[in-house]
Amino acid sequence: MNETSELGGLYCDLHVPLEWEPLTASDSPVGVDLVNQNRLKIILGLDEVIHEADENPELGQELQRLDFKVNIILELVGQLVSHNLTLPPSSSIKLGPDTVQWVTREPAPSQGQTLEIRLYLDQRFPFPLSLRGQVAGLAQTPAGSQVQLVLDPMSEQTQDLLEKFIFRCHRRHIARMKTQPVNN
Repeated sequence: MNETSELGGLYCDLHVPLEWEPLTASDSPVGVDLVNQNRLKIILGLDEVIHEADENPELGQELQRLDFKVNIILELVGQLVSHNLTLPPSSSIKLGPDTVQWVTREPAPSQGQTLEIRLYLDQRFPFPLSLRGQVAGLAQTPAGSQVQLVLDPMSEQTQDLLEKFIFRCHRRHIARMKTQPVNN
């Protein structure tokens, strides 16, 4: 994750299962935004930390124990679902609040083409975030075709949740950088 890039602004470097398909004018995004909101809430909720309540530390400890048990159940259910799903191959992506960039070895989409991209952002919750947009850039690299997709506008709530996900990704990246030794 870097603060600046050719994408501009904050973005998140991820290696996640990804699939995409071209859309036609008749493909309707009805319901996609609400599904994305719910999935982002769940993914963000998986990393929520319950802090002890100052007034009632016993309640805080009990909530932490309950949170731990729920997370174990979610992890196990996610593993069961994952084993029964065929997830697409993982790709390195750069996810920004209004742009997604990835490299594909498949035949690249056309400039200006409308796509739906499905990203599986968390292995504990193997359901995709479905984003739509237009191909705004194509470039050849040794690894394949680099595609830049400018995302279609989302509802304010979905956009806020996506930005929160990207910001958390950024914070995790900074925390990892602080714990890695510096090589001279």
